[in-house]
This record gives sequence, structure tokens and C-alpha cells, in this order.
Amino acid sequence: MISFLLRYPESHIISTFSELENEIEALETDDIKSKLKSFIIESSHLPFDDLVNHYINLFDFGRLTNLYVTYLKLGEQRERGLELLKLKKFYEAAGFDLTDEELPDYLPLMLEFCANVSIEKSNELLKQHLKELEFIRQKLRENKSQYAYLFDVLFLNMENNGCVFELENELEVTSRVKGAKV
Repeated sequence: MISFLLRYPESHIISTFSELENEIEALETDDIKSKLKSFIIESSHLPFDDLVNHYINLFDFGRLTNLYVTYLKLGEQRERGLELLKLKKFYEAAGFDLTDEELPDYLPLMLEFCANVSIEKSNELLKQHLKELEFIRQKLRENKSQYAYLFDVLFLNMENNGCVFELENELEVTSRVKGAKV
């Protein structure tokens, strides 16, 4: 569900909000239910064009909040290409077929992968990018974006799936993104 909600907000996605509310009610974890409901309510109350502009400003133009998780740390450096290749091989080794539509570090794609593999494989992948995910979540919170709720749900799911992690009070991500302040 997080993967679906993190995609570009097209009208068909917005039109499913009422159906998603029913699915959310069926979830067992109250914190997750609450955060998903908050996301849906806040997104529903925005005019469609405002929601689209908010998304574009955060994830397309936001150097520190884009959904390509290796970009924050590596920017357009050559090392990012190597990291993308490693990710692609990681997916293939788990039997997950990639298309050429998105880069392998696109978070909705990563979450789709996680939903289709074992919890252990999912945790392994997400732990590799934990600092970047937490950094994006903090930036979304600073921007008072409803998308922070989805990152909160991601971290709650990781905890529920036994992913053990400790986040430092001061999150440090060394960025190679030109002009980005971290």
C-alpha cells in the first residue's frame, strides 16, 4: 500500500482512497492505521492540482526528498551507477524481474520488491538504505508533508517484521548532491 501511495498522484490513485480506507480498517496495528488514515484525509482535503504540485516539489524537485534512495548519498556520481547495478543484481538473485521503467533505487519499486519476497530479504534491502530513508522522513516532517506518515508506516512495518535498527539522534548523511545542504 505504501508503494502505491508513494507513486505520482494520478486521478485513479486518488479515486481508490475510499477503497483503501476499508483495507486500512482491516489492519491490526493501530499506529499504522492511524498514520495511513491521516495520509488519506490530508491528501483528500487538498485540491488535486495542489496535491500534484506538492508531490512534484517534494519528490521531483526536492534534492533531499526524492524517492531515488541512492541519489541523496551519491548524486550523479559514478558510484551511484555501481550501486544501481548491485541493486539490480540483488533483485534478480531473489527472482524479481525488473522493467526499464524505473531505476532500481526508486522507493516504490523497492517496496514492491519487499512485498513479494521473504521478510528476511525485505529487511536486508531496507537496512542497506536505512539512513537515507530516515533522512527523507525527517525532511518530510520538517516540510509538514503528509507523506511523512507513509515513511512512519514504513518504519513501523520494518519494526513489526523484526528489522532491528538504531537511528542516531543526529542523522548524518553525507551528500554528494551538488548544491544540496544536508
